[in-house]
Amino acid sequence: MTITDVAVEAALCPTWPEFALTEAPTPLTGGQWATMFRLAATGVPVGVPEDLVLRIVPHAEMGAKELAVQRGAADAGVPTPAVRLSGPADGPVGGAWAVMDFAAGAPLLSGLDGTAAVRRFPQIVRRLPGQLADTMAAVHRVDPQPIVDEVRAAAPSVALTVDELWPHLRAAAEMSGEPSLLAATDALMAAQPDQGNGVLCHGDLHPFNALVDGDEVTVLDWTAALVAPPAYDVAFTWLLLRHPPLEAAPALRPVISTAAGVLARRFVRRYRTVDPSADLDRMDWYAAVHAVRVLTDFTAWQRDGNPLAQKHPWRLVAPGAAAVLAGATGIEVDASGAA
Repeated sequence: MTITDVAVEAALCPTWPEFALTEAPTPLTGGQWATMFRLAATGVPVGVPEDLVLRIVPHAEMGAKELAVQRGAADAGVPTPAVRLSGPADGPVGGAWAVMDFAAGAPLLSGLDGTAAVRRFPQIVRRLPGQLADTMAAVHRVDPQPIVDEVRAAAPSVALTVDELWPHLRAAAEMSGEPSLLAATDALMAAQPDQGNGVLCHGDLHPFNALVDGDEVTVLDWTAALVAPPAYDVAFTWLLLRHPPLEAAPALRPVISTAAGVLARRFVRRYRTVDPSADLDRMDWYAAVHAVRVLTDFTAWQRDGNPLAQKHPWRLVAPGAAAVLAGATGIEVDASGAA
């Protein structure tokens, strides 16, 4: 997607009359759902930085939910970019959009392939589990009710709990054309644990949705946020650490798998230390729910010939997700075509 200076200024100038770009918008990589551009600007209101990000989303109501959660998290003190302005899907930039502060720093894991991960493993295992666990615990301490109220007002039909997520997951499993995936999804639904004691869950906290700048970790991308027991969040991050989306030669995969197991265990151990009251007894069930998310997306992309089937990280996570789902339900799901 490309965007012109004229379109950006047309979107923002009705609210910020003095706004002007000082250079062309720069595309930002890393987003799998939204399209993002870095903006260098002048004429912004007092207190707004001149280094900004324009985020354009393909689904207006999901975007509204994301912004409501992000604003609430920022107001509660979570380090996440401040949302400065937003606009509707029928505007000049070609989709629902928001402007937020540019977050300095680099992803917790950047520039890594399998070989680099093995070489840097001692450094990674010393810092990454604590960075992720401490950040997640800070999100979980936020009072979720004001955010729930804002999301319900801004995006009333978007799922915000596990109960509300099920119709979407089951429909996706049914459309996948994989009977085993549908059967496993139904088995999980029948075994759902109690959903009391819900906290604000990021839902997608992995090393590439967090930027580190010195000692500060900034949280990005609240699209998958839910209010759920802490195990929902911990299980997703565990899944991505245990089955990392790293390209690697076959000879390196056993080494990476062993290292990933250590990393995932240390993350969970650190989270238990930070929040000893959290009930993580059903983490296997929540990990399987996330495995359904991975597999329904991946099988749909394969079915439709979508290029994401070959370039999205789910391609590398899918085999591990299938194993997690089988472990929780006893149902083997075909993840053929995944790396």
